[in-house]
Amino acid sequence: EACHGPGDAHAKARGKEPAGIVDFSHKGISGVAEQNGKCLGCHQTNTAHVWGTTAHAAAGLSCADCHSAHSAVDPVRQVATQPEVCSGCHEAQRSNLFKPSHHPLREGKMACTSCHAAHGSNGPSSLLKESVTETCTTCHAEYRGPFLWEHQPVGEDCGNCHDPHGSVQPSLLKARVPFLCQQCHEGQGHPSAPMTPQGLPGGGMPSQFLVGSGCVNCHSQIHGSNHPSGRALMR
Repeated sequence: EACHGPGDAHAKARGKEPAGIVDFSHKGISGVAEQNGKCLGCHQTNTAHVWGTTAHAAAGLSCADCHSAHSAVDPVRQVATQPEVCSGCHEAQRSNLFKPSHHPLREGKMACTSCHAAHGSNGPSSLLKESVTETCTTCHAEYRGPFLWEHQPVGEDCGNCHDPHGSVQPSLLKARVPFLCQQCHEGQGHPSAPMTPQGLPGGGMPSQFLVGSGCVNCHSQIHGSNHPSGRALMR
């Protein structure tokens, strides 16, 4: 009754209908506002103060759409099963998790809430932190900086180069180098084209150090450098 309300009317109806109580089923007679009002009445500190600002609230979701209150183990609160619950709505993100390069959600080593705050936050896309980069560097601390020589897109947003939910490119990249780099950097006057035997002078078998190289073959510190001579992010 703490959740459903007084059950006298329900008992008198002999189970024919959930009369007089709050029904938390997905297609129940109780509205979303009534359902969530019951939940948020107790969950003040961890949910109620930000829930109204979330995309989930704007979409008209009830707490019961994600949570299984009567289960001994709530699937959405378990690392191994949470992605299955979330992907019931977030189908595009689920599809990306099956791409060759992805975060280990399917392997049960991460959950959606490792990055996102489902009940609301001040960050974009309900991220745990106030920016994409700040969220990513919570785990990838080696790229946090500040660096003596900064690569501006890195400090701005990791999503400029990486697709966090999955990619067919290595390291979650949105495109292969040098094509990714050339979205910002012009290729003219710089040897940034993919090198193949056909594009090299002299004929014969070229050196393996020339064929198939990309920008990061030289600019290895692409996230930033602390070397005094690292202006070009090469050391």
